[in-house]
Amino acid sequence: MSQLDPRKRRFNSSERAVLYLAADGICQNCGDSLPDGWHGDHVTPYSAGGPTDVLNGQALCPTCNLKKGTSHPMQLRQWQQRAVNAFYAANTPNFLVSATPGAGKTMFSLHLAKELLRQGKVERVNVVAPSDSLRVQWAKEADDVGLNLFPVLPGDTDGYDKQGYDGCVVTYQQLLGTGGALMRRALRRPAFVILDEVHHAGDNKSWGESLRAAVEPAVHRLCLTGTPWRRDSTSPIPFVRYDENGTVIVDYAYEYGAAVADGVCRRIEFHAYDGEARWTDPSRGRRTLPEENGKDEGNIEFTAKLGANMAEEDVSAALDTVYEPKYAWMPSILRQADEMLTELRETVPDAAGLVIAERQWLAKGYADLLEQITGTRPPVVVSDPKGDPRSEIAKAQIESFRKGTGRWIVAVKMISEGVDIPRLAVGVYASKTQTPLFYRQVVGRFVRTRPNEEINARLLIPAVPELMQHAREIEEELRHQLEIAAREDEQAQQEGSSTGQGMLDFRTPLSASEPTFDRAILSGDEVSAEELAAAQAKAQELGIPRTYAANLVPLLRAQAAQAQAATAPEQPTAAQQVTVPQHRREKLLRQEVENLARKISYRRGCPPKDINADLLRAGHPKRSKATVEELEKIRQTLLGWLG
Repeated sequence: MSQLDPRKRRFNSSERAVLYLAADGICQNCGDSLPDGWHGDHVTPYSAGGPTDVLNGQALCPTCNLKKGTSHPMQLRQWQQRAVNAFYAANTPNFLVSATPGAGKTMFSLHLAKELLRQGKVERVNVVAPSDSLRVQWAKEADDVGLNLFPVLPGDTDGYDKQGYDGCVVTYQQLLGTGGALMRRALRRPAFVILDEVHHAGDNKSWGESLRAAVEPAVHRLCLTGTPWRRDSTSPIPFVRYDENGTVIVDYAYEYGAAVADGVCRRIEFHAYDGEARWTDPSRGRRTLPEENGKDEGNIEFTAKLGANMAEEDVSAALDTVYEPKYAWMPSILRQADEMLTELRETVPDAAGLVIAERQWLAKGYADLLEQITGTRPPVVVSDPKGDPRSEIAKAQIESFRKGTGRWIVAVKMISEGVDIPRLAVGVYASKTQTPLFYRQVVGRFVRTRPNEEINARLLIPAVPELMQHAREIEEELRHQLEIAAREDEQAQQEGSSTGQGMLDFRTPLSASEPTFDRAILSGDEVSAEELAAAQAKAQELGIPRTYAANLVPLLRAQAAQAQAATAPEQPTAAQQVTVPQHRREKLLRQEVENLARKISYRRGCPPKDINADLLRAGHPKRSKATVEELEKIRQTLLGWLG
């Protein structure tokens, strides 16, 4: 029976390994150590239709499993219900939701739209999407939930208010010219308008102005984004607010970290690789070389490590060099990425990889390398927003790859929100773009979950400090501390052409070394090469797939600390002890208690306030006023309830 067969009754060995690791070796109900013969249990019972996948699984001791009650998940994910509640509480014409890619913004929006129609608050639901493919996707998903939305094709003047439909779906570009007037006329009836990835309204000034004129009559405008942005004075985005620093104000946010904790999104491991690059640049001067018969001028040679602090132009030159297919760095990265993909495909047979390339000629070079590595040439797709016929070919290639089982696809800037390939699990970041917006869009391609699988996605990146910082910010949930450097404007201009070479570049790459593993970043924690190697060896010893090696690192660290404490010659006095500062310990405890409460709330299908009320009834103080000792007791109680 196949792995994805929903009738499968028992968890396989890989799934049991994941459940054991996720539980840290303790029963997720009573908190005792899991004995031999522990049970892999269904949260929603198998008899009630619960699937046999790790998202619906937990590790229990036999005693707790035999007395476990049953509970059924809510129709909406918990964050979606909270967002609906926040929308009603705000009671404003404009409402902006920022939710990490893959969290379910579309379903949340359609559920809210159905409610407003049912309540008689609106009579129409219209959606504005950033691309043709998303226009069709919105109409399809609306049909799945019982809403009939008509996808209006360019040039169609009758589809905006078509009889027999609940509303329509158009693109931002369609609202230029007559489309905007047709939309405005359709909104003479009370309407709810959904603006998907609303930051696209700032792609140029005319888009924003046309959008404002077209949908201003709507009763409510729900703005959606997965990538918060900062103000662009040349292309203002309507229907959103900004703070004094120019950062967009979000009315409801659902962070990546919370989505992972809720099982809504995959974890992603960032694997950073260092390396040495050598190049020449005549624009930065010449040098004089001694010769037997006089002097000969030559180009100055530059050498740099990727992980070093460099000037921006040196970062660009170093990346240009290591990204060359003919030098050692990039072929080695692709080989290692393909090895990771092979490991993941042992668990998820159709798992796929994506290479983000800087230029089209580089993408073709990477396709050549991958063909040598795998024996199969991957498709190369190029984004062209101007309607070039190659763009339609790229869309067809993406759709074919999404439905197929091929290993790799190579893209040039093709990371827009319309590229939805849930089976993507390994990525290679070979772009020079270092802006947070672009980087987060790339990350969003790998975090989408599917039933019956639980894997960590992996993104291989050059160990450039700026990219490393973005990885840390994502893992540490610092979305509201985005700092976009002044160079973003220059980079945005460079990003304007996906196939051209841009300005003349007189630099000459000379060589790039083999890449060296620098570190992995997972859940905000940095894992060294030595720790990862030890975890991989331990995984092999335990019979656990190497795919889950990074998850073992925290457990190995804890075991090492316990062993060190057990062999200590004597217990130091209180004055001699090196302890975690109390304020730090309290912060960590509060975070853990919050995560546990959220998981219990999600499992039970009840709001978080109910968990707080249960804690009060159990004799615990309010969490906001609890001492460190009281937080420890709350933690133990929550561990006992977790099921």
